[in-house]
Amino acid sequence: MDRPGAYPRATRPDEGRTFTIPLENGLGFRIGRLARAMRQQWSRQLHSLELSPPQAAVLRGVIADPGCSLRGLARLLHSDPMNVKRCVDDLQQRGLVRSGHLDSDRRPRTLDLTPEGVALARQVTDLVAIQQKQLRTLLTNEEWQVLNRSLETLENEFVTDTSRTGDAVDFHAPNPTDEETS
Repeated sequence: MDRPGAYPRATRPDEGRTFTIPLENGLGFRIGRLARAMRQQWSRQLHSLELSPPQAAVLRGVIADPGCSLRGLARLLHSDPMNVKRCVDDLQQRGLVRSGHLDSDRRPRTLDLTPEGVALARQVTDLVAIQQKQLRTLLTNEEWQVLNRSLETLENEFVTDTSRTGDAVDFHAPNPTDEETS
């Protein structure tokens, strides 16, 4: 029954149809909920190192590929180069990252970690190993393998090269979960 003065209600084509998947059982909803919980936990762990998740990702990316370019790092992190640059600039101001240029081509900005940056990146790597070990204890070997194969399949379908789509992660934008755990 319509309220007095309300706009008439349009009939929807799916009216009368029952939805068989409750919100909390939808795969996307469940993956999002799990991802938020894991991001919050990761933010809390990094808080003790005075790092944000994007800064930790940059440190891990640079230690994995010393001398990489900003664009190469952005591709690795599936992020916009300008967002990565701002994050790198923050880490450089803290004395953790240094940048330079190739002798042959002065345009690309190359990245390396300072000794302090290497030490911090190793601490982040240790935290990642602990997190992986904790996750492994929750699943059997078979479940772990199935999960990894399933994630690979889904990533191959949904995670695309950011240069084609323009859908890059904003590594400098504050993550609402970061503020909750600070």
